[in-house]
Formats: sequence, structure tokens, C-alpha cells
Amino acid sequence: MRRKAAWHHAAAILLGLLALPLLWLALDLVRLVVDETLARPGGAGAVVLGRIALPAVERLDWPGRVLWPGFSVPRRDVVLLGPLALAGTGILLALLAIGVGRLRAGIGTRAIASLRRTMIDAVLVSRPAARDEARDVAALAGEGLARESGFLGGAVLVPVLGGAGLALVLGFGLASDWRLAAAMAVALTCVALAWPGRLAAIRRSAEARLTEGAATRRALLDLTRRLPAIRSHGTAAFERERLVGELDGRHGAVRLAERRLHAAGAGAVLVVTLAPAIVLAAGAWLSLEPGGPSTGTVVACMAGTAFAFRAVAAILQWRRSLDEAAPLFDEIARRLGALQSRGRDLAGAAIPASGALQARDLMAYDPASGTRLSGVDLMLGLPSHVALVGEAGSGNRVLAALVGGALDPSSGTLTFGGANLAGSDPAARAGRIAYAGGETVLIAGSLRQNLVYGASEVPDLDTRLVEAVTAVGLDRFVYARGLAGTVDPAREPKLAAAIVDARRKVRAALAAEGCEDLVDPFDPKAYNTHATIAENILFGVPLGDTFRDANLASHPFVRAIMETEDLTKPLSDMGLSIARAMVEIFADLPDGHPLFERFGFFPAGERAYFEDVVARQGVRQRGADQTRDRENLIGLALRYNESRHRLGFLDESLMGRLLKARAAFAELLPTSLQPAIEFYHPDRICAAASLQDNLLFGRLAQDRAGAERDVMRVVRRVLVDRGLDGDVVRIGLDTRVDLRGDGLLPTEIAAIDLARCLVRRPDVLVVERALDGLSQTGAADLVARLRRAMVGRGLIVVAANLAGRMDEPPFDAVVRFERGTVAAVEVRRREAAAA
Repeated sequence: MRRKAAWHHAAAILLGLLALPLLWLALDLVRLVVDETLARPGGAGAVVLGRIALPAVERLDWPGRVLWPGFSVPRRDVVLLGPLALAGTGILLALLAIGVGRLRAGIGTRAIASLRRTMIDAVLVSRPAARDEARDVAALAGEGLARESGFLGGAVLVPVLGGAGLALVLGFGLASDWRLAAAMAVALTCVALAWPGRLAAIRRSAEARLTEGAATRRALLDLTRRLPAIRSHGTAAFERERLVGELDGRHGAVRLAERRLHAAGAGAVLVVTLAPAIVLAAGAWLSLEPGGPSTGTVVACMAGTAFAFRAVAAILQWRRSLDEAAPLFDEIARRLGALQSRGRDLAGAAIPASGALQARDLMAYDPASGTRLSGVDLMLGLPSHVALVGEAGSGNRVLAALVGGALDPSSGTLTFGGANLAGSDPAARAGRIAYAGGETVLIAGSLRQNLVYGASEVPDLDTRLVEAVTAVGLDRFVYARGLAGTVDPAREPKLAAAIVDARRKVRAALAAEGCEDLVDPFDPKAYNTHATIAENILFGVPLGDTFRDANLASHPFVRAIMETEDLTKPLSDMGLSIARAMVEIFADLPDGHPLFERFGFFPAGERAYFEDVVARQGVRQRGADQTRDRENLIGLALRYNESRHRLGFLDESLMGRLLKARAAFAELLPTSLQPAIEFYHPDRICAAASLQDNLLFGRLAQDRAGAERDVMRVVRRVLVDRGLDGDVVRIGLDTRVDLRGDGLLPTEIAAIDLARCLVRRPDVLVVERALDGLSQTGAADLVARLRRAMVGRGLIVVAANLAGRMDEPPFDAVVRFERGTVAAVEVRRREAAAA
């Protein structure tokens, strides 16, 4: 890492060395300013600035020597301009310090980046069996390593520059008077002896407080766990006394650490205060002798000693940081070494496009499933289509994982066309042999980015993507996501206009087929009986949480609209009727029953609350409780959909008042609330609504069987005729995918992984998980599509059995596994299998 930042180190040291003569000049300016303005006021002549000499030592018969004669400066200039020159020197030193600091930060960043690259490379080339070591390395590359970037940046600079500054200050003292230099050395030694104790006390105090905080958190969490028992047995006083005593006892360690910190701090302050006094006392005593140091010399040496304090403190802090960081870097080196020792040897032979897949005395263990493969001897000719058949734990999945590179053999060999698969480069291997199995890892980004993961550089990517999505059966899924997606008219004005035009074509096509009553259009002046009361009032799509269903009944503006249109009591009464009906209808159904989940107005967790609300009707309540109940009942009414729930609560009069509330809502909406909703408009696209809602511009009739199927068939035809089906697919591919797979079925997640493999058009495709969870018909259809997609290329499919249409047409070979070994091999097309 030091070699990688050699130029940064050289530049920082150079800046530090440039600061040394400036520091010497600053100290000499202090000497001259004090001597010429305070000690010897008045007079004229010239003085010498910047002179460097070794003083004579009579006892040692040392005559002294002038190392640099300095330069002569008029005394008046020193008196008038000396303070300004001293300030300018200080500014230059500060600028040099900023430069050194930036270079130090850059060194730390480069060092950390270099170490992280090494760790990333080690993880990337690690074998599947070294997953635990890879996790350990990943854990060490987190916050702990980031905290040490500052230390790494100063690992060389602090001792070098701090030592150089310390040497210069002592050299200035030596050039002034060797006895003053000795006094300065004694003072700095005292600081060096006292400062580590203060640093250690600070660390111990911080650790004691953190320990106390963790103990307090655990105690209070345990207290919350005990709350039911406390309320049941009335032990609040006992728990209070217990906790106070326990926490007071733990605080004793903090008090002890604080006392030690105060003592160490007082000692350090005393030493820092007495150290300049040592230099002052020595200078005062020496000044009594003839030819002793001047007042300015003593003051300059004291100033140099104060500067040296910081250098000593920085070096001591660097030493402590080194001691604290050493265990982390030792652990990184140990774990990294272990991981690198288990890395892949990428010098193996290149993997061919075809050849014999041969296993010799192959053994392997899958820690995820606990399945073991033992003593497998097998030869299969590829390209061919092979089925690995066996029940759970039979070993067929383990062999698929070995071929795909997800597992390493425990012993034996597995070769393809003579190339050892265990020693192959993962990137080259993935290009030849694609593996769809194990746990599908989703990445942050769009569906498209997930589907082309690993294939972003292939030619004809869009064509390959469409073929892969169709082959794995995700085409309807992508189309549905496209219809559920949105269009930004500001970014795609032409598409937005085309959708508005397609909206009219959809209405015309529905009317031509006599299906126009299957969609109740959004009409600003008509109530939509297939939408909820809330949707009818808003007549738009909420943006953010302001007008979401859960917040609508309690929002002040909405409540004001309801009061104005005399809707508060009718909706509250409707909500009570709904609650009563739900309590009666679902009285004998459990909370998780499908009917309750589909037609219930409230989640199962709120069922008991509304039962209590119904039971409390007629009982006088306090103001806050009554307001809360009324808001929750209105919230139920706002979710009411006449065509879906069919409870007969809406009449012409109430629908008329709701339409008036809709108009008042749009007309009186304050400017501050306008960004919280986007209204529907017949001639514009609603950017917040889905593409399907914009095309239908209405609600599907929920009381007509097959309405959605018939309407969407018409919509699909119109989109194809208008050339918009490609845009729907693109929007679907651009939708975001949740990393945890929320909103996706396990079969859809597995299909995404399978599509990733097909996009690369590998020479061999290994399918391990994609059939899991599918019906027999669905699995057979998927296998048939995969076999068509892989004509002329190798295909290995893991299947529990070949019942039904799974084996039509027959596979070239079927390998049956039992109890972790090959039980039988049935070759259907010997010429293909022997190729």
C-alpha cells in the first residue's frame, strides 16, 4: 500500500520539509520582535535574522560554528514589520498543513481502496467451499476498516513529520543555548511520560460508558418483556428498586473510570503547565550569567516547546492508534491469507463448446441441503439433452451444482471435453455452461437489469432478451408489469399522446363488441359504481401519504369537505353498518380465512376493535375516543365499493352529495396540498396512474364474470394494432425489482435466473430449480420450450420424475439417482450421447 501511494508520501514529506525553515524563521522572528521591541526599546542599527549557529561550549573547549550567517535587517523594519511577517509565516504554515492534510487523506483513501480491491479479488476467485471465509473477509471490510483510513494515511507521515518538527525545535534551542535545549528536552520528556496515561484514561472511560449503555438497554428491554407480569402481580415497586440498584451498581465502574480520567487529565495539565515553566526557569537563571540567552531567545524557546507539545502528542496518539489497529489488520491478513489459499487456480485448460462430460469417482457434499454425492462414475456426450432424475436428497441436484460451478468436488474429478471444471475461470465457465439453480440473487435495479445480469455486453441484447423471456414463460409476467407501470408525459410526450389516443380506440373496440358495459369510465360528473367512495371523492391518484386511504378520514381538509356537504353523519352511520355486517357475516370464520381477506373492510388485526365499537354503540364516550371511533368508521365507509360489496348502502341522494364533495375537493384544494394528488382528466394521461388505468380510464365491472379477461383481450389487440405493445414490454422491463423478491412468486424468481442464462446463449444449460413449484403441465411446457431453445446445444434438467408429458419427445439420456449415487443411465440416442 505504501508503494501505491509513494508519490503522495513524497509530496507530503516535501511540503513538511518546506515548513521546517518557515518554522525556524517564525521562532527567530519571535526572538527578534521581543528583543528589539520589549527588551531593548529605542535605538537604531541592523539585526541578523535567520542565523543558524552552534554555540560555544567552554567546558568542552568547543569554539562553536556558524552554519548559516542569516541576513541583516534594519532594526526599524523588525519593529514595524516583524509582527506582520510573523503572521504571514503562520498563514504559510497553515496552508502547508492543509496541503499535507489533504495528501494524508488521499493516502488513506488509496490504501483502503487497494486493500478492498485485494479483498474483493480474493472473494471473487474463491471457491464455493470457501463461502464462510469470504463472509468473514466481507465483515472485516466494513466499518472497522473505514475507521482506520485516517491512521493509514498518517502511518508514515506522522512519525516522520512529527519527528522532524521535534528535531527542529530542539535544534533551535541548541543553536540558542545548549542548556536551554536540555531544559526543553526535559520538558518534552515529561509530556511524553504523562500523555499516554491520559489517552488510556480517555479510552477506558469511553469503554465504561458504552458498557453501561449496553447494560441499561438490556435491562430496559427485559423490563418491557416483564410488563405483563408486573401488571398482573403488582411488582412495579420491586422492579423499580431492583433496576435502580442494578444500574447504580453498574455506574460504579463509570464513576471509577471518570475519577481516573480526571486524575490523569489533571496530571497532564500540570505537566503541560510546568513544562514551559522549566524552560522559563532555565532561561531566567541562564540570563543572569554574562552572555546568557536574551529575553527574546527564552520566549522563542518557550514558543518552540509549545509547538513541540503538539508533535509529541501526535506521535503518542499515532502509537496508540497503531496498537489499536494492529489486531484488525492482523485478522485481515489471516483471513485474507486463508481465503487466497482456497482460491481458484485459473490456469486450467479452456472449456470447449462440446465434448464428454465425465465424472470419475466423484464425491461432493452440499451444506445447504445436507445431500452427499458419493462414488459417481459417469460419462455423457454433449451437446445432448439429459434428465437427472431422482427424489429429494438423491444427489441429482448436487451433480447439477457441480457441473454449474456452484459446488466443488470433495474428491474425484469432473471434466468437460478434457478440461477440469473445478479449476476453470468462473467467467469463462459461465459463458460456456450456464447454471440456473441454487438461491436466485436479485440485484438492485430494474427487471431488465436483473434479466441481463452477466450478459450486458452480448450482441443483439434486446432480441435475446425477448427470446429468453418467452422461453421461460415470463412474457405475460413482463406484459402485466408493463400495464401496471407508469408513463411520464414530460419525458415521453409522444407515448403519452399515443396512450390517450389508444384510450379512445379501446372504448370504441369495446363498444363494437358490445362490451362497453364491462368498464365504467371515469366521468367527472358521474359516480363510478365500480370504484370506492374514496376514489370517487378524490377522482385522482394520491401522491405520497397525505390522501392515502388510511389517512383520508382524519385529514382536516377532507373532514371540512365532508362537513360542508353534510356527509360526516351518513358516512359514519354507513361505517357502523359495515362494521356490524362484517362482524355478523364473518363471526364463524377464522381471521386468516380467504373470504375474510378478500371481502373484509379491515385487516384481521382490527377485527376485535370493530367488534368492540359495535358493542359500545349507545354508550356515552369521552371526546377523544368518540372522535377516533368516528374517524375509523368513516374510514370503513370510504372503502365501500357498491359493485363489489353489494350491501345496498348507496342511493341517488348520497351519490349526488359525494359528487358535490368531489367538485368541492378539486375546487377548494389549497395550493400547498395540490402536489399530494394528480386528478384524472379525459384528455390527458395521469402520470401517477398505471398504464392499464390510463388505457381503460375507468374501473372494470367487478360484478361480471370474465370481465377482466374479455376487456384485456381487447386492450391487447388495440395495443398491437397501434404498435404500442413493444412500449408495454419496455415499461415492464424497466419496473423496479425488490431485492427480497417482494411481489414475486418463487417460480417467477427462478424464471428470472433461468432467463439470465438463456440470454447468454450458452453451449450447455443446467436447470436445477426452475421446475420447482410448477404443476406437472407447467413443468412439461417449460421443458418443451427449453428444449426448443437449446436445439443443437447441451441441456441438463433436474427433475423428480418424467411422468406425464415431461418426456415427450424423449431425452437423449436419463440418469437416475438414488441415495447419493447413480442408480441407472438410460441412453435414448446413443449417437448423440457418444458424441
